[in-house]
Amino acid sequence: MDAKELLRQYTAGERDFHTADLDGAYLSETDLSGVTLRKATLVEADLRKTNLVGADLVGANLKQANLSGAHLTGAHLNGAVLTGADLSEADLGGVNLSRSDLRKAILTEAELTGAHLHDVQLDRASMNRVNLSRTDLSRAHLEQVELTGANLCRSNLTQANLRQANLSGAHLERAELTGANLRQADLSWANLEGTNLSGANLEGANLSGANLTGANLHRANLIGTKLTLAGLRGANLDSAELSGAILTEADLSWSHLNNTNLSGATLHKAILIDVNLSSVILRGADLVGAKLGELNTPKANLSWAVMPDGTFYG
Repeated sequence: MDAKELLRQYTAGERDFHTADLDGAYLSETDLSGVTLRKATLVEADLRKTNLVGADLVGANLKQANLSGAHLTGAHLNGAVLTGADLSEADLGGVNLSRSDLRKAILTEAELTGAHLHDVQLDRASMNRVNLSRTDLSRAHLEQVELTGANLCRSNLTQANLRQANLSGAHLERAELTGANLRQADLSWANLEGTNLSGANLEGANLSGANLTGANLHRANLIGTKLTLAGLRGANLDSAELSGAILTEADLSWSHLNNTNLSGATLHKAILIDVNLSSVILRGADLVGAKLGELNTPKANLSWAVMPDGTFYG
């Protein structure tokens, strides 16, 4: 079937075109709302600015298709193949993309509010400035994805894989990142206020200048993490692992540090006002110029630590 025959039948009232072969079809700026293209083949099809609102594209092959500016609100794309597809500026609000393959896809400035992206493949996709607020991305594969300046407020990223992802300047306020893999991710200057990162792996990540006010980092892995100038006011870091972390000029005022491991950490000029350090492990930490709160030395582990005045403890 070619594009002309599809449009002729659609105009006549037909809506079911499942398993149709439309590779390379030119359907730009056409109205195909409510169409059924389940398991259809649309490799390299031109669907720019096409109206696909409410369309059934479950299991369709849209590899390298051009869907830039397309209207897909309420469409079903679960299990679809969209590797290398161009979805820039597309409206995908509320779309079901669960278990779809979007590796290396372009979604720059796309609208994905309320979309379902559970267990989706987005490795190496370009998603700069995309709107993913309140989106289900649980267990999603987002390794090395580009999400600079993206809006992920209140999104569910539970157990998502964001290893080496670029999230610099992203908005993640009150997002759910429990157990997520953010190893070596770039979160510099990101807003993570009130975000749940309990049990997350942030080893080697860059959180310089990030806003983590009130964030939950209970039992999080922050080994070797860069937190220079980070705001951690009121953050929960109980039982977190921060050995070797760089917290130069970080603000940890009113944070919770029960049984937190900061051994070998750099805390130059860090602010630890109104923080109970009695059970913190600060073995070999560098606290030069730091502003410390309550320090219960009989309990705190300060072996080989460099104190705020530059002297070694003890």
